[in-house]
Amino acid sequence: MALGDTIREIPNSNAPMVSSDISIPARPHPFPFDGAHTALIAIDLQKDFCHPEGYCGQVLNADLTDLQAIVPRVQQLIAWARQRDIWIIYTRESHRPDLRDLTPSKKLRYINAGYPVGSLGKLGRFLIAGEAGTQLLEEFQPLDNELVLDKPAQSIFVATDLEARLRSRGITHLLFAGVTTQCCVLGSYRHASDLGFYGLLLEDCCAALTPSEHQAALEVITSEGGAIGWVSTSKALMEAVGSKR
Repeated sequence: MALGDTIREIPNSNAPMVSSDISIPARPHPFPFDGAHTALIAIDLQKDFCHPEGYCGQVLNADLTDLQAIVPRVQQLIAWARQRDIWIIYTRESHRPDLRDLTPSKKLRYINAGYPVGSLGKLGRFLIAGEAGTQLLEEFQPLDNELVLDKPAQSIFVATDLEARLRSRGITHLLFAGVTTQCCVLGSYRHASDLGFYGLLLEDCCAALTPSEHQAALEVITSEGGAIGWVSTSKALMEAVGSKR
C-alpha cells in the first residue's frame, strides 16, 4: 500500500475559507462567526462533577467553586443561543453499567487519579449511565430539539456519532462551554479543530477544579500565534453578534 492510500481525507478539506461579516473579539485573533452554521457544545455539566453531593464534591472533597460559578453564565449563553436558533448539544461522560465501553487505559488512568469509574458515591456509581450523578444539573433542561449526548471518552467525538450529526446539519462552527477546561473541554476542542471545525472556547463559561488548570488550557489554545485556536468570552460574543442584528 502506498503512503497516500493510508491518508483519509478530512470532510470539507477543500472548502473555501469561511466568509463572515461578524468578527468576534478573541485571542490571539478575531474569530469569524457564522451563526447560521454554528452549534453550542455544553460539556459535562453533570452532577458528579458540579454538584456538592456529586462524586467530586462528596468523595474527592474537591472545591467546586469555579465550576458552580459558570452555571448562570452558561444558562445565559444557552438562552441567547436559543433566541438565535443555534443548535445546542449537552454531553455527559458516562459508561455502560457493565463497563464494556471502558478502555483498559482509561480504567487505569482514573484509578491512578483516585476516582475509579464505577466506584460508589452518594449519587450512585461514578460515570455510569442512568445513575443520578451522570444527570445534568437541574439548571439545565434540554428542549426536545436539543441533543443530550453520552460519551465514554474525554473527547466528544470518540465512540459517538456527533461528527455525522453536525455534518448533516451543515455545522461548521462550534462554541465550547463546560467542564473541565483542561480535560474534556480541551480534548474536545483539539479534536474538533483536527476535524476541520471552527472552534471558539468561551473562557468565562468553562471551568476547572483549579484556576491554574483552567489558565493552562487557555494558554494551550492561544499558543503558537493562533495555530491551535481561539478564546473569547460569552460577553464579547453576545455583544458582537447583537450589534450586527
